[in-house]
Amino acid sequence: MNRTVIITGSTRGIGFSTAAEFLRDDDRIVIFCRHKIHVQKAMSRLSSGGNPENILGLVGNVQKQMDARRIIGQCMKRFGRIDVLINNAGIAAYKPIEETTEKEWDAILNTNLKGCFLFIRQAIPIMKDQGRGIIINISSGLGIEGEANFSAYCASKFGVVGLTQVVADEMLGSSIKVYAVLPGAVNTRLNLDTGLHMDPSDLLAPEVVAKRIFEVAQGKKKSGQLIEVDS
Repeated sequence: MNRTVIITGSTRGIGFSTAAEFLRDDDRIVIFCRHKIHVQKAMSRLSSGGNPENILGLVGNVQKQMDARRIIGQCMKRFGRIDVLINNAGIAAYKPIEETTEKEWDAILNTNLKGCFLFIRQAIPIMKDQGRGIIINISSGLGIEGEANFSAYCASKFGVVGLTQVVADEMLGSSIKVYAVLPGAVNTRLNLDTGLHMDPSDLLAPEVVAKRIFEVAQGKKKSGQLIEVDS
């Protein structure tokens, strides 16, 4: 049976590469971001490498409870189930903590951490009814080791690790498995937008991370595991 996979933040970078990976396996995917034009471009690119009928492109903001509920609902209306939820949407800022504004802090925590919470909360009842499901939260190497000038980002990604472990513990005895994937620095716009000017050759390709996510989605690892990706 083909799986139905929801991927947040999936019109570029790791999310887009992950969507392409599942689509090649003939799985059904739900992609979305906040901007309709980005969704349309991503759908066009994905359609060239897979069955367009297996793609549902939506517009939504992971920070908003109503959007999480709507996207989950539209997925169920179109495909009738949710086999894999991948919480990938993320933003970052690179600056000293005393220069980090409250607005920046809230945006990063609400996207990277609250977004995971909102989608997990909506998906779990459905996965319980199905009798199975996989949840993969994308954290970071900076989710287990802090680094200067990434206060909000590190706080959010540490939180993602903790949330993963909590939900995995709550799902013990069920057929719902929960994981966190922790990539190192990846050659994506999120990384480049920090202004660090890192050599792209020193960064992970998003396709490498996507392949690891695809492997984790097989559900063969013990629930609650943190999977680091550094090569």
